[in-house]
Amino acid sequence: MAETMRRRGSSKGRALDLIRSQGPISRVELAELTGLTQATISNLVRELLADGVVSETGRGESSGGKPRMRLEINPASRFGVGVDLGADSSTFVVADLAGTIIGRLGIDGPGALGPADYVRRMADDLAHLLDGLDIDRSAVVGLGIAAPGPIDREAGVIVGAPSLAAWSEFPLTAELSRLTGFSCVLDNDATAAALGEFWLGATEVGSTYASVYMGTGIGAGIVFDGTVYRGSRSNVGELGHVSVDARGPECPCGNRGCVELYAGPHAVIARAREAAATGGIDLEFTGVAATDFAAVAEAAITGHALALALIEDSAEYLAEAIVSLVNIIDLDHLVLAGSAFEKVGAIYVRTIQRIVGERALSRHLQQVSVRMSVNGTDAAALGAATMVLQEQLSPRSLQSVTLA
Repeated sequence: MAETMRRRGSSKGRALDLIRSQGPISRVELAELTGLTQATISNLVRELLADGVVSETGRGESSGGKPRMRLEINPASRFGVGVDLGADSSTFVVADLAGTIIGRLGIDGPGALGPADYVRRMADDLAHLLDGLDIDRSAVVGLGIAAPGPIDREAGVIVGAPSLAAWSEFPLTAELSRLTGFSCVLDNDATAAALGEFWLGATEVGSTYASVYMGTGIGAGIVFDGTVYRGSRSNVGELGHVSVDARGPECPCGNRGCVELYAGPHAVIARAREAAATGGIDLEFTGVAATDFAAVAEAAITGHALALALIEDSAEYLAEAIVSLVNIIDLDHLVLAGSAFEKVGAIYVRTIQRIVGERALSRHLQQVSVRMSVNGTDAAALGAATMVLQEQLSPRSLQSVTLA
């Protein structure tokens, strides 16, 4: 017996996805692309028009008969709010149905604030953001939260994330929903970033790809033909805890030789601090991981040889773990997202592309493309916003199917 995966989603959601990603598009083209009958498509389009999420635009060119009326998404009909919750900082974005960011707000991380106090601040800041954008609250379909894992998505809680240890078991989605009045969902930050790539049409339809997300930790989100693979507990893709040295130092996660201990921002900063203590590099450290890593990255791109070597070492270790990811999942594409790549993304792309091209088992059949995210440092926040848009308007899931 073998087990495979298939995508499960509504016909209405499939039609909306195609209108959003390929519109303006005719009803006839929708029927051809979905395999649904013209009658079914007509009924689905009627519902979408009634919902206001789709509108009719000018007629296309005639192919001999009456020109076909074309359909396109109505971006301002619905909005999603996304939050990238981090230890050092948090980012809110408001995105329309096309995935365009129409509002953004960055705030400091929790610091000494406990989760209850910080969530109250988040609710207040979100209210101010929406008020400033003059958005009808009824058009907001929900609030997506992207956070480092592990998480319990169903319960809406963070479970033992090293960078947010005080948040373990705090009822995050329930409390934020109570304070804002919005339906809230929680997901891994890397998974959210991966979904955002699909929503903006940055990946090919039908492709299998991963988004490697590096903020202060490292994770990977995996998408099959626009559908996120979450695993049994929504903690798939913990790339940072892939072991690259079985006899290496013990990681706080309990494993040994995790790639995060060699490639993660904290590891790079620790080695930069050692170099600074001996005069090998002249940097001031703030104790804020994102800021300190950015300082090392800035030194690397401005010609400091030691800083460049630290970044290149990080990229090589990360590439080692990614080779395993490629071999296991058989990826078409790999996308790098997250604040750690903001300044030195080109170095990571170049190094990972080279090593995957040299070592991936299927390299003679297909070269995996590696590129930076189209969403930059807002990848997780925007992905969280598109996550709630998809779940409300175009829900789908992966279903295990046992085949003889």
